[in-house]
Amino acid sequence: MSFKQRVSMTAGLSALMLNPIANATGLNFWESSTSNSALASANGAEAIDASILATAPSSMTQLTSTTVTASVTRYQVDTDYDILGTKAAYSKANPIPAGFLVMPLESNWYVGLAAYSRTAADISVPDIKFLGIPFHREARTRPIVVSFAPSVAYKMGNFSIGATLEYQYADYLLEAKKCEWFTCNVDTTTGNTNGWSGALSATWQANSWLTLAATHRLASDFGDSNIQFDLPSITSVYGTIALTDNWSWHNTFSLSRWNGQGVTYSNYDDLFGLLKGSRHSKRYATSMEYRIGDFSLRGGASIDEAIDSFGGEDVRYRLGAAYNVSDNLTLDLTGFAENYARKYIAIDPLDTKVDVQNKGYGVSLGLTYRY
Repeated sequence: MSFKQRVSMTAGLSALMLNPIANATGLNFWESSTSNSALASANGAEAIDASILATAPSSMTQLTSTTVTASVTRYQVDTDYDILGTKAAYSKANPIPAGFLVMPLESNWYVGLAAYSRTAADISVPDIKFLGIPFHREARTRPIVVSFAPSVAYKMGNFSIGATLEYQYADYLLEAKKCEWFTCNVDTTTGNTNGWSGALSATWQANSWLTLAATHRLASDFGDSNIQFDLPSITSVYGTIALTDNWSWHNTFSLSRWNGQGVTYSNYDDLFGLLKGSRHSKRYATSMEYRIGDFSLRGGASIDEAIDSFGGEDVRYRLGAAYNVSDNLTLDLTGFAENYARKYIAIDPLDTKVDVQNKGYGVSLGLTYRY
């Protein structure tokens, strides 16, 4: 390798350090339930089932009876790396359960309880060498935050307001290769920690065909000696248009304030900024639901801005259906695919590069029971 090529690679590596690559939009996990997943979580203005608590809790006042919704989502992310000549591929899959309960009280008061994952990641990075010298050892990070969130809502005519208290339970894993002399082993760190957050929401049924809602989720900051969670505030607005009696169109716009926030491990140098945001993320999602007898057909798409300095957009597609087994029981099935923004930088004429591509897949099963 010539001196010029070495200088080019060094400059490219410097650019890489200044422009960390992130694998996704951030750590937000939008697949809170089977129905929300099929509708791209754009349905906050219309209560399909009790999982409305994950989008706009104030909209639970649309439910006329005690409602329980439960779901489990199998979520898989495939990652292909080509970093400075190091090539690797990883595939991680995790089952993610969720449960929701909404109960109308006397007069215009409603209460709800939700348990679901709002923040999740499972990322592996291979051994990477620069000029034959290892500068990053293989590591796996898996921070997952589960929210246990009681909510209360009050309805005044066509307007509802809601308040949520959120207890966040975080389970984390760090597997990092350590090498001394000619021996390498993997050190594993596991644990859990917890913190608090909350949310305010409002819903307005403007007329027979238009419903609007908004939710603001507060930021949270908690951790222990191994990890620190610095999670952003999220503001979302929702709108549902009833095109016909059986056809609904849902839309949402969200802003997640990730700039300078994220997850930090005490014993892991996040060289590529996989768990840290360098910009806020805007999200737009749209979806439709069409009801035919006891069946409901659902589909949607969303576009998220990546939070890393490379930018780009992550696109997700969803398709699902629901079947009313009886007046009380509904079964849901949803599948979705995600195409994350490619992270690419060419370093020298010999095609030395940084190239990371992620794709996600998932399937979700759910049921709703109305008492």
